[in-house]
Amino acid sequence: MVSCPESGAHARGGEPDYRVGGQAVIEGVMMRGRRFWALAVRKPDGSIHTQAEPLRSFLVRHPGWDKPFLRGVFVLGESLVLGWRALSLSADIVLEEEGGGEGIGWLQKAISIVLALLLAVGLFILLPTWLAPRIMGEDSPVWLWNLVEGAMRIAFFIAYLLLVSLSREMRRVFEYHGAEHQSIHLLENGYPLEPEWALREGTDHLRCGTSFVLLVLVITVVVYSFLGKPAVWLRVLERIAIIPLVAGISYEIMKYADRNRSPWMQIITAPGLALQRLTTRRPDREQAEVALTALKALMDWEDLRKQG
Repeated sequence: MVSCPESGAHARGGEPDYRVGGQAVIEGVMMRGRRFWALAVRKPDGSIHTQAEPLRSFLVRHPGWDKPFLRGVFVLGESLVLGWRALSLSADIVLEEEGGGEGIGWLQKAISIVLALLLAVGLFILLPTWLAPRIMGEDSPVWLWNLVEGAMRIAFFIAYLLLVSLSREMRRVFEYHGAEHQSIHLLENGYPLEPEWALREGTDHLRCGTSFVLLVLVITVVVYSFLGKPAVWLRVLERIAIIPLVAGISYEIMKYADRNRSPWMQIITAPGLALQRLTTRRPDREQAEVALTALKALMDWEDLRKQG
């Protein structure tokens, strides 16, 4: 799952007190702040494993790079690395408890990363780039190629989400995804951080990683139109190389949309919110409790740093 980009979270009507993003993991939730991150995982025995660690964010250590269109690249990179680490930790915690032994080995994790990257490049870059000219014809204008490419990428993304949602394990991850959003809603609105309150909230969120990915896929249609019609292998390399630029643009749009709820921005963000119906489910009380445990652990560490 892609992390929800962090943003200001605050009591209603006040200035931001926390910068919080998050991600659903296996039987749990990871919450990320400005200087710390916290993980809460429901163990098979019913207890909740909780841990929090410092977050060595590049932008916090080097604020000179915190500039429009640059910061989104670093935020995305850090979110992917931290998200994968949290996912691996949650798998280890659950498997160790269930099997009474060790979790997933480093070799298995390395193979999983390589396979995931190959799948992403093959399904969302290589295949659409190769298919579009063959569907529309080599003499078609480049904008038409990219329009078809973009449509295929979005279709593949939706099909992928529908396919993985057939898995019971992924449906539980989607439920924790909903619990993560509900917890952040409570923090942003200044409501009590209790499961009963969380379950009243919606499971969608403007800053969700699902919305971010969809926005990236749409913006690539425009950006790729300026790249011309070189050979397939060169087009693939160009598309990979330009991902940081597209991520930077997408991040700024989401950041602006979070501050500006104008009718135009609501139209732009509506497709992403609608797509979250595939990646979130309504959680039960125990799942909401796990998400809130992660959020409270994060806030405790952030508060300790402010006091210290």
